[in-house]
Amino acid sequence: MTADRGGSTAPVSRLLVDGIVVCDGAVGTMLHSAGVPLDHSLSELNTAAPALVRDLHTAYVAAGAHIIQTNTFEANRLRLARFGLESTVAESNIAAARLAREAAQTAERPVLVAGSIGPATSSSAAPSIPLHARLAALAEQVGALANWVDLLMLETFGDLDSLGHALDVAAAESDLPVIAQLTFGDDGRTLRGETPREAAGLLGQRDVVALGANCTVGPAVLQDVVAELAAGTALPVSVQPNAGLPQRLGKQFRYAHNTRYFAQSAEAFVAAGANIVGGCCGTTPAHVRAVARAVAPLLPARPLHPATEPARRERATASSSAPVQVQAQTGEVAGLWPQPDRFDIVVGLATPSEHDVADFVGRAQQLRAAGADLVALREPTPSRARVNPIAAALLLRERVGAEVVLPVETADRSLAALQADLLGAHALGLQIVVCRTGAPQVAGDYPDPAVLWDVDSVGLIRTLRGLNEGTDWRGVAMAERTRFSIGASLTTMAADPGHELDRAEAKVRAGAGFLLTDIVYDVEEARAVLTGLARRGIDRPVIAALAPFDDARTLERLSFEMPHLAPRSSALVALRRRSERPDDAVDAAVEAVDELADLVRGVVLHVPADRAEHGAALLTRVASHRARP
Repeated sequence: MTADRGGSTAPVSRLLVDGIVVCDGAVGTMLHSAGVPLDHSLSELNTAAPALVRDLHTAYVAAGAHIIQTNTFEANRLRLARFGLESTVAESNIAAARLAREAAQTAERPVLVAGSIGPATSSSAAPSIPLHARLAALAEQVGALANWVDLLMLETFGDLDSLGHALDVAAAESDLPVIAQLTFGDDGRTLRGETPREAAGLLGQRDVVALGANCTVGPAVLQDVVAELAAGTALPVSVQPNAGLPQRLGKQFRYAHNTRYFAQSAEAFVAAGANIVGGCCGTTPAHVRAVARAVAPLLPARPLHPATEPARRERATASSSAPVQVQAQTGEVAGLWPQPDRFDIVVGLATPSEHDVADFVGRAQQLRAAGADLVALREPTPSRARVNPIAAALLLRERVGAEVVLPVETADRSLAALQADLLGAHALGLQIVVCRTGAPQVAGDYPDPAVLWDVDSVGLIRTLRGLNEGTDWRGVAMAERTRFSIGASLTTMAADPGHELDRAEAKVRAGAGFLLTDIVYDVEEARAVLTGLARRGIDRPVIAALAPFDDARTLERLSFEMPHLAPRSSALVALRRRSERPDDAVDAAVEAVDELADLVRGVVLHVPADRAEHGAALLTRVASHRARP
């Protein structure tokens, strides 16, 4: 530790008086480039590989950094729990601070150690974790760092509310000076849409020694952000851009080697009003060395009025005199479908190829007229070239006038892309969604291990619930809430029914408002699973799916190619018989609807393209069974 720290802003203020302050660069991406896997806890390295972390800090000190940040961005209880390390918060943070301190002491000039603190959870996890739990995690981390660092660096916060909560925690748990940094997107706004001028106005009233921007984008976008921040506050402004956009190569990320450009950008940042300049993802000691040389002869472009000691102490006392007040999270938003006291008949259609669109719309119109209340899309298996399900659903809404149950699979998709598609679908009126995990696409011997796949069905359900509550996948509040009816899949012929019921519980806890079964080929088997739901107290409405016109080969594939499924042999025999006599298939489906009606709120009747006439007859007959208790 240093003698001159604690509740005084003096260490940071002295550096700012001397000129432009150079901060270090990336920690995480540098550790990854040294061979640490992307799915490994970086905070664990503070105790498992201390030399690696210390040497990185020392390299930044040698490059000319005046402030180095601890390897603790993720070192809070909630983030560490992903790796089973939630009990190591104090150990990891203290070890990180000691390693940074040891590196700082190698310099002959003052080098400050900043405790790096990011948002309490990843953006995708935030909506499912109560605010009080997130703030408690931050408080624990601040408490662990408080006696070991010179200042706190709150970084990469996506909106002013979350950063404001973190500032409240920092003031309540320590009297350390704080640098507060938001992250801005390509549009020059925070992830929530706040402008730099708005950020400067609000943060300028808080107990911070500097405010600024870091991460997400490279230097080009942040030039204007820095100028707006500087125009909106008399406080020092910090900036730590990424090296640029990353390129994913296998299991690694690669950034541009652009130290000369970075140095020129640092000069422009200073001219725009920045007082603290460093780097974030993709930057290296070489970037910091180039920045240090470029800004060494420069002076601040505007006079500074950093927070004074009396004002800091007064605000800190006020903040610590009362506990942080936390609003309880609201419950899930009820969906629009299915409606209570109504038995819905839904026709299931496979999404078409580009050549089948006209026929697809015609079939939907015929089946709708025969008695279908809604249309559910069924993605073809195995996958083939097809129209995007959202486009197909929009066609049905516009040309058939039907509400559509839209399937969404998470496999091979990033969460950001999923959210973008779903928000677009919602804007077009598609609000009934069934979340599925799906399976990765196989282009060779094995699925591509580098493909983006952020969440499973539970994670997607949680994201949709967040959108309904007004929070996006990053945990950032939105201007408007969505009104999705969130569905989840339920497997009735699982090899392990207990595990399937466990998954159903997890999906309901995440926010599922209804359950849609897989294709029911055996009614007795399905009833066993549905009664299992009731015994567990899972009271979400269930929609049963039937595919009476499937052939025996479909069930054989499920029997012998899907290890998580175990359909009964009796179902195979019955399906073979029905596939030979379509009229028998209609009779069997009507009978199945009757047998399941007391346990379900509706049925999806899948009708293949070559069975439209029989499908219409089936819908007409089932429609007579609509009135159910």
